[in-house]
Amino acid sequence: MNNQLAASVFLGVFLLLALAGCQEPPSVAADAKTALNSQDSPNASKDELNLLAQKVAKKSISARSWSQIKASGYINAVKLDWQLESALPRAGSTSAYHSILLQRFADERGLKINWLRVSNLAAMFSKLATFDVDIIPRHLTITATRLEKFSFSYPLLRDREVVIAKAGNDSFNSKDDITITLPIGSAYIDSVSKQFPHWHINIVEEKVSSQEMADTIVDGAMKYTLIDVFALETLQQYRDDIQSVFILPKAITLAWAVNLDNDSFLHELNDFISVHHVMQVVEPERKIDFDQLKKDKLTLRVITRNSPETYFLWRGELLGFEYELMRKFADINKVKLVIVVADTYDEMLTLLAEGKGDIIAAGLSRTQARTKKIAQAGLAISIRYNRVKEQLVAHQDSLAINELADLNGRTITIRKSSSFWTTAQRLAQDFGANIVIANENIATEILISQVADKEIDLTIADSNLIAIESSFRTEIITPLTFKEDVPYAYLVRKNNPQLLANLNEFVRKYYRGTFYNVVKNKYFHNKKSKESHKKHRLLSGSSLSPYDDIVRSYVKPYNFDWRLIVSQMYQESRFDPLASNASGAFGLMQMLPRTAAELGVEDLKDPEQAIASGVQYLNWTRDRFSKDLPVQEQIFFSLASYNAGYGHVKDAQRLARQLGLRSDRWFNNVEKAMLLLQRRQYYQKARFGYVRGREPVNYVRDIHQRYLSYIRITG
Repeated sequence: MNNQLAASVFLGVFLLLALAGCQEPPSVAADAKTALNSQDSPNASKDELNLLAQKVAKKSISARSWSQIKASGYINAVKLDWQLESALPRAGSTSAYHSILLQRFADERGLKINWLRVSNLAAMFSKLATFDVDIIPRHLTITATRLEKFSFSYPLLRDREVVIAKAGNDSFNSKDDITITLPIGSAYIDSVSKQFPHWHINIVEEKVSSQEMADTIVDGAMKYTLIDVFALETLQQYRDDIQSVFILPKAITLAWAVNLDNDSFLHELNDFISVHHVMQVVEPERKIDFDQLKKDKLTLRVITRNSPETYFLWRGELLGFEYELMRKFADINKVKLVIVVADTYDEMLTLLAEGKGDIIAAGLSRTQARTKKIAQAGLAISIRYNRVKEQLVAHQDSLAINELADLNGRTITIRKSSSFWTTAQRLAQDFGANIVIANENIATEILISQVADKEIDLTIADSNLIAIESSFRTEIITPLTFKEDVPYAYLVRKNNPQLLANLNEFVRKYYRGTFYNVVKNKYFHNKKSKESHKKHRLLSGSSLSPYDDIVRSYVKPYNFDWRLIVSQMYQESRFDPLASNASGAFGLMQMLPRTAAELGVEDLKDPEQAIASGVQYLNWTRDRFSKDLPVQEQIFFSLASYNAGYGHVKDAQRLARQLGLRSDRWFNNVEKAMLLLQRRQYYQKARFGYVRGREPVNYVRDIHQRYLSYIRITG
């Protein structure tokens, strides 16, 4: 008792001296009291209390000034943990916007970003208040209550708040005593409390996004919630099952938050915002030319398709041949890039003609028929920036095709809107091929996969797309080439000659140069070496890999079976610590460097760090799924997320529910929905867009089967 009393007196005096000597803000003092009161045992030892005192003493007691931040070499920032992956941007709106913007700020000033992840918005403000982070880079509503505690940057967005409900719900009346569900810590709570005090507020304390709130409404678990109009427009780009029922009368201003009186850091942020004019808005239709666009610091809007050739999301990274070329063009011209996703060729032309985009960059072949239609639509075409072959796609086991005459009686499935339609018609007329018109919603990559699965006989595709698909589907062959030099070109409006001239200059400078060839090889000439590795022959009692002991040590805190991780490691890298792929993933667990850095891992060449990053990321994906899932199902969903990205798996779960399948079972349920997300009619309504669904399906099955074998081997 005397020891405990002495320790308590010591700690009390220590805290009083610390608070008095350093003039610690009340928030930190409150944190220290909370820490003391939350000890597991009221009979803490002197050593334990001393250790706690040391931790409190080390805690930052004031906001870091700009000079201190710059001297340290890094910015401490916070994000929600479910934002490790962002949604597919369809018209410039994405949660990745703020991460990218802050990264640009840091890069220009030679700094790194140290990301801290928390579960909800309230925790974000708590971390800022206790000086654990320097900034919250997120659209935050500036309210009177928040202004008492924090400072805000120049506005990044001006918006309105809107009540949303399930589509078809027309019974909303703002005068009624309604119940509205809101996430903890959000400014929506203040808005409702002040503007509609008669509404009943139900607080959700879990980590939720606007997408998940919308899902909960559609499922019937809640009736109404409040989001920004900007967030609603993002959701409505790909879903039609929610609607706006009421817009709150007062407009809101959104910005980043820093601590009060941190004027030097705030000045630096505001200077950046002013120079780069980063106000995020949904832009109206416009048809101005390039010089005016740059003068007004407007975004360059590129119209493209969500497809493996052009633009897609993989493990939180935006990728695609067209996307990377346009990003380079935007960087060179010092303009911000916005992607506008269209579903069909005709929709692209319409968006461009109406001034809803500035360039079409979608792997469009410059055919005679298309050139005529382009001119009639008041559009102009660039010089060639790529060349492809027009080839026949067949299954390797089908009857041999050595010449055009062998097409007699064979069936070619193709879309009527395809640039290959004219070729198909000629093959039917001159060589007796049968032509089946494919549904316009079926993309060419799906037709190729149907050939590989023997669902259809033949199709026609360009050599770039065939190169992508053949790296995953070894069953396909190209017995005939119809055209050797099919040019790809960009489209702009005729009244934008400056933009056309800049595009042509870009092509002349970079076409077939080092940058261009690296990007092209990344997507079209980098074969996966799945078959180049012989499977390890394992005997009972033998080790599974050279890294068994490392894996055993790292899985303990996460309750994974070490043999599962070894099975996954084999799938990812065949135990090669220097393995890499074209998309930038590296190491034993094939982690993307950016994702690994956010998990605190810097050297993916080091086996321990590589394994640590993989285990942490698999655990992160598992934590995103409902704890109501059986343990085994959590593993299946986690593996699928690791391979394809958490967002694509959530899309598949939502689609499974819509199809009457079980969203809590992977095999024969969600995996079926995942396969459908390769098809345009499904992925165009998915938040994360196109996914090569067969890859995660095979990934989970292969790892599971190998894991079962490992269990038998190791006993």
